[in-house]
Amino acid sequence: MSEKQHRLRQSVRKFRCRLKRRRLRQTTVLAITGSCGKTTTTRFLGKIISDHADCFVGIHDNDANSVMRSVRDTQRRHRFLVQEVSGGCPGAMDQVLPLLKPHVGIVTTIGQDHYRSFRTLDATAKEKGTLIEFLPETGVAVLNADDPHVLAMSERARARVITYGLCAEADVRATDVDAAWPQRLSMTVSYQGASVRIETALFGRVLSNSILAAVAGGLAAGVGLEQCAESLKGIETFPRRMSIHRTTAGIWFINDAGKAPFWSVHGVVSQLSDAAAPRKTIVFGTFSDTPGSDSDKYRATAKWALEIADRVLFVGPKALAVRKWLAPDLEGRLFMIESAREAARLLSEDVVNDELVLIKSGNRDHLERLVYGQEVELNCWKQSCPKMMSCEQCEESGLACCEGNDGS
Repeated sequence: MSEKQHRLRQSVRKFRCRLKRRRLRQTTVLAITGSCGKTTTTRFLGKIISDHADCFVGIHDNDANSVMRSVRDTQRRHRFLVQEVSGGCPGAMDQVLPLLKPHVGIVTTIGQDHYRSFRTLDATAKEKGTLIEFLPETGVAVLNADDPHVLAMSERARARVITYGLCAEADVRATDVDAAWPQRLSMTVSYQGASVRIETALFGRVLSNSILAAVAGGLAAGVGLEQCAESLKGIETFPRRMSIHRTTAGIWFINDAGKAPFWSVHGVVSQLSDAAAPRKTIVFGTFSDTPGSDSDKYRATAKWALEIADRVLFVGPKALAVRKWLAPDLEGRLFMIESAREAARLLSEDVVNDELVLIKSGNRDHLERLVYGQEVELNCWKQSCPKMMSCEQCEESGLACCEGNDGS
């Protein structure tokens, strides 16, 4: 297809999308963006809204084409459309928002996920904040009060603002957060003088931000605080977003292999500090958006990770960056492994019952194979794969036809 034909096709698709959106006048649209936490927030909010009324949820796929598909697939019976939205490059929001026309906009965090596109946090915030500027006066802007770049977007809002966070100034506030493994994340959430206890099935404190964003979004859509808590009871996260798996051999895996922008790595991995387990292992794959020297980043990561965990594995081509750290005194604690298959074999051959293994890696590594490879014989061990889908959904992996392969 020529470039001219592609542009014409996109123009037709956008025209049809706008026509369909006009027919959805009775559908309230909630859009979620941010550098991190979009997918989990969308999952949690989608559960809250779906328990309340007919709702279509557009999750994980978040570019303009995905938004157009969501609008196309939303029916008049759907009272709500909950849609994850990307702002991965300058001008991306301007392409999406006129098609979606959201009533509620949620911004989670501002970080360096798209460092190559924006370079600075201010530039990233400017793009993500376009969502807040686009909201009508009758809409609601839901902002993270713990992130100064997000909170500052309130000055750009015509819509009513609801804030959420751990700080005392947040409208929707979490207190008494408990998440020390093997306990699952629970917290007390307060809003306008009322409080509820939310008990989830999630690992660690880092997802508390997504829980609060979802509750605030639910409140903005007219769902009561008690109903939000009931909907989130025992909630699990999106696959490869800190999803929890237990193998038949007794290993607990925390699978966070969907994305790994370097700025977010420490916050995720540090949650192992409070975890109680007979052995704690961290597996690192490839980090993304890493300004500066890759080698320095990986070596620094190795240093502080060894202070948290009993074992640290670096897997993939970047593992060579920690070669100089492979000293005799770290034998059995620090590993440099180029092949994911070899890493899976190491984990299966040295097992401690109730061991906790956290995997933090970018999508192309597909290190979820370290989890599934404990239970089934996989067909695919590519060094790198551009497919965005999880190996569970890929026919090449051999998992698509298997049931109960996650060991959970």
